[in-house]
Amino acid sequence: MKTTLLIMSILILVGCASKPDYRPANKGSTGYSEQKISDDRYRVEFKSVSNSVADAGDYALLRAAELTQAQGYDWFVVTNKETFVESKSHAPTSSVSATRGQQVERSCGLLTCETRTRPVNEMGVQISNHDSRKEVHTLLDIKMGKGIKPNDNSYSAQDVIDNLSAKAKK
Repeated sequence: MKTTLLIMSILILVGCASKPDYRPANKGSTGYSEQKISDDRYRVEFKSVSNSVADAGDYALLRAAELTQAQGYDWFVVTNKETFVESKSHAPTSSVSATRGQQVERSCGLLTCETRTRPVNEMGVQISNHDSRKEVHTLLDIKMGKGIKPNDNSYSAQDVIDNLSAKAKK
C-alpha cells in the first residue's frame, strides 16, 4: 500500500514538473520575469524544466507580446536572444523483486519416467535513469514600437498572443 502511494505520488510530481507552467517566476522558480532596460526596451526571461527547449522560447515570446501590449505598443523586435540548457540529474529509479516457485524435472528411461520437484528462489534488481528533462532559460531583449511593423523580423504582439496563448493554457 505504501509503495503504491509512493509510486503514484512520484508519477503525479513528474507529470506536473514536465509541463512548463506559464506563470510569473517566484524567487528563481520556473516561469517568466522581465526587467525594464529603457522606455521601449525590456529583457524577458522564461525558465522551465521540460523535455522541450522550444517551449521556453515560445513562452518568452508570449510574455514579450503581453508586455508589449501592456506598455501600449503594437509590435516588438527581438534584438538579442540567448538560450541556456542545463541537464538535471535525478536519482535513478530502482526496484527489487523476489519470486518463489518450483522447478519440475522429468527424466525418462527405457521403461519408466521419474519426476522431481524442487523449490526455486529468484531475486532481481533493476536500476534505471530515464529522466531526460532539462532546465531551460530563454532570455530575450526586445525593442517595442507602435504603428506599422518595420520589417519581417518584428512580431505583431496581437498575432503572437493569438497563436501562443492557447499553448500556455494547456
